[in-house]
Amino acid sequence: MAGQYKYLKKIKVKTQNLHLGMYISELDKAWSESAFLFQGFPIETEEDLQAVRNECEWVYVDFPTREDYHVYLMTISNAKIKSNHVPLRPKNELSYELPKANNHYKNSTTMVKTIMHDIMHDEDFELAPVKQAVEDCIDSILSNQDALLLLSNIKNADEYTAEHCLRVAIMAIAFGKYLGLSQDELGYIGVGAMLHDVGKMRIPNEILNKPGKLTREEYRIMQKHSEEGYKILQQKPLLSKIAIDIAYSHHERIDGKGYPRKLDSSQISYFTKIVSIIDTYDAITSERVYSAAKAPAVAFKILQENTSAQFDEELTYKFVEWMGIYPVGSLVEMRTGEVGIVTKVYPEQKLKPRVLLVTDEEKCSGYEKVVNLSKMAVHSNGELYQIKKVHPNGAFGIQLDKYVKEGLVLQH
Repeated sequence: MAGQYKYLKKIKVKTQNLHLGMYISELDKAWSESAFLFQGFPIETEEDLQAVRNECEWVYVDFPTREDYHVYLMTISNAKIKSNHVPLRPKNELSYELPKANNHYKNSTTMVKTIMHDIMHDEDFELAPVKQAVEDCIDSILSNQDALLLLSNIKNADEYTAEHCLRVAIMAIAFGKYLGLSQDELGYIGVGAMLHDVGKMRIPNEILNKPGKLTREEYRIMQKHSEEGYKILQQKPLLSKIAIDIAYSHHERIDGKGYPRKLDSSQISYFTKIVSIIDTYDAITSERVYSAAKAPAVAFKILQENTSAQFDEELTYKFVEWMGIYPVGSLVEMRTGEVGIVTKVYPEQKLKPRVLLVTDEEKCSGYEKVVNLSKMAVHSNGELYQIKKVHPNGAFGIQLDKYVKEGLVLQH
């Protein structure tokens, strides 16, 4: 793909993020309505820069190389990360957003499964439903990201590949929002994440779903899914190069030892680095035919141990910072013995979430109680409620979907 990924045209950029050397291809108005003599020009001086800012709120920029675009992304993301230390408050309460998000989640899961089925049978698929699903996810996340993140904790091992693609898309959009990506950029990364594993449908099922360890030859075949995904998505002329690159490169590594092209860090896109981290996180925390689900804290440890070799170090630590030790939907065991579901995380006190307890001290179900650790909730024995351990969904026979369906998470 490197030979074909020569430039990106017409990328919408706020004029406050422009810098010298950028090429302006279009304005946010007709050229005839501006004071510029030429329709398309490079920003060569500070005077040019100020003139564009005086005329427009945003413009379209052509980037001559992928590296130029990545420098731009890193520049604006670093600036926005600094301004994001005070997280945006959700527009809607979880109780309002969850029913809508649940509908989006179900429809999107069905859509991804249909695409996987079509590819498996060498049939074409439409891009429009994918883009609509991503738009729905963006709208929901901008409204209240906890809704879709909560639903992402409900996992079906039999539907791993399709649900995994959807979960990675949801987390990529939500994390991208935290990093300060624009809404257009959230769309690019969402579509790329949702389609990142389509190439697996060209891998023999006996290898894809093998319960044991793959042989060296089987692993070599499995690695081909990145190239197969690239071939499939390259046939879609309306699909962004960013999305195609995510499918092609999400198994590349910072140290240049990844596959399929052994790219080094400078050759891996910012978007792909994000998806690579989330792809691994979701795989570790999900039940698969060959591996039991692990708790988020275990996944965080694995990610951090592999920074600077497999994953971008700064993005990895930002991901852990954003996700928090106790993400919404986590199953937690208290020091008093009760087990509960995290229903709300407070940005200022991420270690003290609100928890819906669903078992008593002896792990017996039928018991419900809400404790807010940020308000120093106290057990009847006088002990402060504290989280002892995070468990995977399904531990102690507790299934998150049961509580979501019955509305218990919302009622509290």
